[in-house]
Amino acid sequence: MTFALDIARGMEYIHSQGVIHRDLKPENVLIDQEFHLKIADFGIACGEAYCVPLADDPGTYRWMAPEMIKKKSYGRKVDVYSFGLILWEMVAGTIPYEDMTPIQAAFAVVNKNSRPVIPRDCPPAMGALIEQCWSLQPDKRPEFWQVVKVLEQFESSLAHEGTLNLVPNPTCQDHSKGMLHWIQKLGTVNPNSTPKPKT
Repeated sequence: MTFALDIARGMEYIHSQGVIHRDLKPENVLIDQEFHLKIADFGIACGEAYCVPLADDPGTYRWMAPEMIKKKSYGRKVDVYSFGLILWEMVAGTIPYEDMTPIQAAFAVVNKNSRPVIPRDCPPAMGALIEQCWSLQPDKRPEFWQVVKVLEQFESSLAHEGTLNLVPNPTCQDHSKGMLHWIQKLGTVNPNSTPKPKT
């Protein structure tokens, strides 16, 4: 959970500066001597106002949002999509689309709206957050500051109850809808906050 929070907080700051990373994947996350994760490799990052579709880069297809693969216009939510796959990787312990080449993975995502299978032992609330992050429609993906708040709630639940059975709406059987509702509620709390850089 701490690792996921480190990445989300780093991305929250990057997005607050108007920058889209565009290549968020495990290889571009470093760990320091205190076991804190840092976002690295800004080689294809761009200012949000100036981003243009990239030339093909098969190495990043496994974590690339559908709108980037299709070379459609896109915004910072492409990074949230990639983060969803990193979260899945943390839960599953393997790379996404392991049995496919990067090109096959891109084809499956774009033409079949395919996503990796959420492991059965993944807590429903975490599974719902992952699915929210990799939603096909960018406007249904949360902002990183919202992801940070959700992950902080998860961390608190783990610390106090020793479990991640935290569900945004316990009476709602569909955890994804509960998560979406919770994230939408967060949107009214803090829409113009400027996150402080982590020191």
